[in-house]
Amino acid sequence: MTDPELRPRRILVAFDGTPEATRALDLAGALAAGVGAEVGIVSVVPVRLGPPADDPWSDRSEHAAELHKAEQALSARGLRTTTHEPTGDAGPLIVRVAREFGYDLIVVGSRELDPLRRALLGSVSRYVVRHADVSVLIAR
Repeated sequence: MTDPELRPRRILVAFDGTPEATRALDLAGALAAGVGAEVGIVSVVPVRLGPPADDPWSDRSEHAAELHKAEQALSARGLRTTTHEPTGDAGPLIVRVAREFGYDLIVVGSRELDPLRRALLGSVSRYVVRHADVSVLIAR
């Protein structure tokens, strides 16, 4: 990238611990290292009925552990990171975090869902591409 205006300064990567998200994290880390960008890591905790929030096996605890691993991986590359752990629907919250914290690129992983799951659950990467105000890079 020769035009400094095209270089992302703040990259947000969506991370949930899956292999697809790990590829997105690796891609975001390589890109950030190459252009000197800061990296934000967002891990959205889904809203579910279940154990109380202080249960050590709750979703929030699992996400916090995933987020910590992701942060360590990027820090090992010498990158500055910020973490975000909102609770709710992943697609809208990834877009909102990017907007509210001034990220200029979002990196997401993409996994293949069968047609029924896609219809019932939707695709986070598709939602982000359609609704983000900034560029979106999909790691495959």
